[in-house]
Amino acid sequence: MKTSQSSAVHSLLTGLILVIACLSPLSGWSQSSKPGSVEYLNFCNGIGNLLLGQNIKDLPAGNLSYLDGDSRIDQDSCLKYQYHDENLMALGDSLSLDAIGLRTYRDKIVNIYLFFKIRDAYKVLSNFLKAYGPCTSRPDDYADIYNWDTNQLSLSLRYEVKTDLGVAIFTSRDLESRITANKTNQGISTYSQSLSALR
Repeated sequence: MKTSQSSAVHSLLTGLILVIACLSPLSGWSQSSKPGSVEYLNFCNGIGNLLLGQNIKDLPAGNLSYLDGDSRIDQDSCLKYQYHDENLMALGDSLSLDAIGLRTYRDKIVNIYLFFKIRDAYKVLSNFLKAYGPCTSRPDDYADIYNWDTNQLSLSLRYEVKTDLGVAIFTSRDLESRITANKTNQGISTYSQSLSALR
């Protein structure tokens, strides 16, 4: 009888260990969907309905205009837009953004810019600390720059008293890498063309 009881207990413990082992990755994933850690930044991948890597064509066309009326691509082959959505402009705690900017590469969102008044800088910082936990780096202890870095994306909060403006910049690391690779390839192509013209 003792042998069958110990065998049953052993089977029960083995089963319990297997269940815990199988569910532990799921609980780790669900931790990232909760505010308060830098993993939550990866989970959100942007702000509201604006997601890094998202196709700009998936956004309502009526909410987009070229930033500063400039429809030319920049040196990185990117276009810049202003996004108009009153629901995203209010971040809570009586905090309102001045503007939302987007930078796209081949119609994919590379950067999301949140512009705000310097008087709201502490509220923005407080909001990000609650959502994403402590910043992962401060390049200069004397400058008001706070960075949250993950392997997928980064968020940089910057403001200067003398300009009365602040900006939070969400950046897709994958798309930034593609832009860099494209610039490198263009440089090599231009160099090759220059050499062939000399021949």
